[in-house]
Amino acid sequence: MSYEVIAQKWRPQSFHQVIGQEHVIKTLQNQIRLNRIGHAYLFWGPRGTGKTTVARLFAKAVNCAERDSDAESVPDAPVEPCNECAVCLEIAQGRSFDVIELDAASNRGIDPIRELRENTKLAPAACSFKIYIIDEAHMLTPEAFNALLKTLEEPPPHVIFILATTEHHKVPKTIVSRCQDFDFRYMELSQIISRLELICSEEGIDVDDQALSLIARQSEGCLRDAENALERIISATGKTLDVEAVDQILGLGSSPLIDKLVDTILDCNLPDSMQVLASLTNQGADLTQCLHQLIAYFRNLRLLAINKDLANLIQGSGSDIQGMKERAADISVERLSRIIKILMRTSSEIKRYGNAQIQLESSLVEINSIGEGFQLGEVLKRLGEIENRIDRSRNESNQPQSDVSSSNTEAAAKPPVNSLLAESRKSFAEPPPPKTAAVPAASNDAPANAAAGKESGSSVESSRAVAKSSAELEQIWKKAMANWKTGQRSLHGFFKDASLSTNEEGELEIACDPRNIVVLDPFKNEIVKMLGSLIGHSVDVRFVPGRKTSETNKSKSAKDGGEGTSTRLALQREAERDPQLSPVLELFDAKILTIDLK
Repeated sequence: MSYEVIAQKWRPQSFHQVIGQEHVIKTLQNQIRLNRIGHAYLFWGPRGTGKTTVARLFAKAVNCAERDSDAESVPDAPVEPCNECAVCLEIAQGRSFDVIELDAASNRGIDPIRELRENTKLAPAACSFKIYIIDEAHMLTPEAFNALLKTLEEPPPHVIFILATTEHHKVPKTIVSRCQDFDFRYMELSQIISRLELICSEEGIDVDDQALSLIARQSEGCLRDAENALERIISATGKTLDVEAVDQILGLGSSPLIDKLVDTILDCNLPDSMQVLASLTNQGADLTQCLHQLIAYFRNLRLLAINKDLANLIQGSGSDIQGMKERAADISVERLSRIIKILMRTSSEIKRYGNAQIQLESSLVEINSIGEGFQLGEVLKRLGEIENRIDRSRNESNQPQSDVSSSNTEAAAKPPVNSLLAESRKSFAEPPPPKTAAVPAASNDAPANAAAGKESGSSVESSRAVAKSSAELEQIWKKAMANWKTGQRSLHGFFKDASLSTNEEGELEIACDPRNIVVLDPFKNEIVKMLGSLIGHSVDVRFVPGRKTSETNKSKSAKDGGEGTSTRLALQREAERDPQLSPVLELFDAKILTIDLK
């Protein structure tokens, strides 16, 4: 007799051998016992979960001549085919003329359905019911479904239809409404492991629990996939299986290396992470499978970080779960969520673009840059404080110049407006600035020292002073605006109505919209460099509120009822680039829609 593979040899021959589908089995057995058998069924669910197997068992049970009739009279008694009569043996061996299996993937047109419809008129040859099992039913064409509609709704009393599919949404609703719907579900990891243990025990295979656990995880809830993987490993290594053999055959990568990679990720040790990834590649491990292992492991860590009582949701040995609890105690749920998000995005990008090693290296770089994050309440509180300070400074800068000059002493005690954004970037989780030597207290010699310092620095100040006429400064400003128009369009927009002049100290003053002063500070170095190159030496630049631009923008605001669009967009871009706010936006997958300028 020819060899029979494990998946075929261990296919269930009775209802009680089916695992993971108790909700389906119990309903079908009750229908048989109560003689309430339907005329059409739709079995749908993932691959390898027993749809065709249960259809054959149902065909045997309803046609079995030796079924225990006494058991049928007992409530909740299991109804099973005898597997000994001629009908059961013929159906099990695929020789029955009354149980017809049709592969809809290769017979998807209207002609096979027309032939099926004509054959339904014939009485069964040896069984009580003629049963049609249509596998992969979603592959039928719309015309074939339409041809089946009337027969499916009102078949002859001796005919039962069983449609099996993995894609329920592709079956027309007119078909679904004429069938009894049964959903087959993924099997639990423990159920698959128990089934594999039984098979190994009966087949004389020596295997440890950890190896079976690895095989079951790779099956993703499908028993047939687990049985086929076990078949392949036995063929490659013999009847003695260990974790190393399973790792090598399934391309999972060495389990110790995966554990080491997890440690390096949690320790933010990027060089060692790269070394471990290179070792996995050199061993010929399937990096996609390694990525799936990492996602599953960090998911388990997140469950334990949320609550240690969630350990019942994790499949693994007691020692493995204890080790995960120790790791999860020192990690925040937010960080683990971001790690999982990055790994899942990497998995999607590998499917689209390939280059698994490069994609994984990039994800490791991104993961190792993740900190423990910020408390959202503290972030929002600090942002509110900064917003209030910016509002107060903006209101002061919008005062008329006569009022500004009269309140110089009061303004000197307040922080400049254009430093508030810089302060906001430093206010979250940044280390304090290094301490400097204390400045000696003022003494009676302070005026003399100040005079000496002023005299010693006179050469520096003279080198930065600008002595240009108004016409020359106007030409320099036009050249700068032309350069910014081609290179820095945002600066060109900010300075559209601005002007350039010098003050008594020889500094350059740019008179612009007071509202733009808030966002120009980060660009000050570029502005100084541009103007210095046009003048011929280094310069000092100050931003001052311009009366003309202020009045122009006030009239514009009164006209359209809001601030300038360029200011809003600039503030939005600045906030999105903020090194402390951007991780918060990424954590919640959020974005800034608009900024309200009060």
